[in-house]
Amino acid sequence: MRVDFTTFGLEPPEKGTTGRAGQAEAAGAGASSTPGMDQARFSFDQARVQSLQAQVLAQPDIREARVQSLQQAIGNGEYSVSAGQVADALVRELGGAQS
Repeated sequence: MRVDFTTFGLEPPEKGTTGRAGQAEAAGAGASSTPGMDQARFSFDQARVQSLQAQVLAQPDIREARVQSLQQAIGNGEYSVSAGQVADALVRELGGAQS
């Protein structure tokens, strides 16, 4: 499947047809340039994308309250992680886990 992330904004429906949720449908099965290849088309509401982007950028990079809570638990000897959890995290971090 090929996804084109360079196209932004709403695209007009092709041949006046709409599919589920009002999204434009392909102009027929023969519309793809490569027979037998699945294609997907996404419409982006630019205002919604910008709103979500602003919300994400407004979040702090470091959650200070969480960090302080963990530092206190570690300092008091109350924080423990099993060897299995450490191993799983290492495998995920190194890309060895297929989930």
